[in-house]
Amino acid sequence: MFKPLKDITVLDLTQVLAGPFGSYQLSFLGAKIIKIENPDEGDWARKGGDDKELSDNLMGTSFLVQNSNKRSIRLDLKNNTGKSIFKRLAIKADVIIENMTPGKFAKLGFSFDNLKKLNPKIILCSISAYGQNGDLGVRPAYDHVIQAASGIMSTTGTNITGPLKVGAPYIDYATGLNAAFAITAAISNLQKDETAQWLDVSMYDTSLMLMSSLVSTSINSDVILKPKGNEAWSGSPSSGCFEASCGNLLAIAANTESQFNMLCKTIFEKKENYTEKWMDINYRKKNQNILRNKIGLVIKTNTAEFWERKLNDNFVPASKVKAFKEVVFENHFKQRKNWIKSYLEKYEKSYMVPSLSFKVNNSKIDKITPPPELGQNTAEILEEFNFTKFEIKEFFNKKVAF
Repeated sequence: MFKPLKDITVLDLTQVLAGPFGSYQLSFLGAKIIKIENPDEGDWARKGGDDKELSDNLMGTSFLVQNSNKRSIRLDLKNNTGKSIFKRLAIKADVIIENMTPGKFAKLGFSFDNLKKLNPKIILCSISAYGQNGDLGVRPAYDHVIQAASGIMSTTGTNITGPLKVGAPYIDYATGLNAAFAITAAISNLQKDETAQWLDVSMYDTSLMLMSSLVSTSINSDVILKPKGNEAWSGSPSSGCFEASCGNLLAIAANTESQFNMLCKTIFEKKENYTEKWMDINYRKKNQNILRNKIGLVIKTNTAEFWERKLNDNFVPASKVKAFKEVVFENHFKQRKNWIKSYLEKYEKSYMVPSLSFKVNNSKIDKITPPPELGQNTAEILEEFNFTKFEIKEFFNKKVAF
């Protein structure tokens, strides 16, 4: 199996989505993830989700999605003894991930300077809303707030609806992937430069990178970006969404000349419906409303599924705008094998959760261990870090680590 990080130990202090998803991805590469949780109720996501029994038992479905393959320790970092315990963990760890408000981790005594004195090769990955510096650096945020702050909402929706957020918390998950990418790069760099590294990963930066072409347009031109609705950002008059006979929408991307030519041959029965004038891209742009109306009238004569098959058979990218229930039960979803089963024996329940976000030599993903109960592995982890049974018993009695 592909386990390039099998000798790496990660101390993960993050909560909710971005950080936990990043460390979850590292776990599939072999990294040993120790989830350090606050002693009260642990990761805030433990209470989230739509299964009341699991949420009440701090094992909510929002938590399940990105916390398999990890072990959990309850540790009070506000307590001096708890801080001493963490320092001993940090000395032997390779990576620390935290997502506190910038400056808070340092106030606890764990600034980058202090950590690299403890461990000269430590990799500290700090995940935040707006970054470790800048005017907005100290502000907290969640996904939808960053969608507003980064400008994505101003380009989503239409002139009628006004700004709309993207439905899924995509910035959270993209930030998690960005963090995992940064950490693996830092681990690789250690082979050449054995010095500590501090990685500054922010949701704000990630969201703007995801919109690079739009940001570049705003910086480098006088163009004012407006909501595009379901139109393609390519600006191609033959791309966008069209209503089919069933009432569903069909997304088409006929951007290149060859794709436009094949689109016409596929949907128009007679050549006179798409005369040579339409082969001129400039003519199409000047008359795009007429063209889109022509395309729309034809698409409405049949179902989205029909046109999706027919257009793709002729190498024109197209897809019905699908609901999640359609997506997760179609054959291609199953064939890709990106989602695997996590079985919670205690609750006699199984949940499908994501696996590694890419494939290596078509290899299968190993079976995963279910997400840990809060503090499930505290004693065994402390023993691995050479704490004595007497010390561990004292920690439990004082509820510093338990």
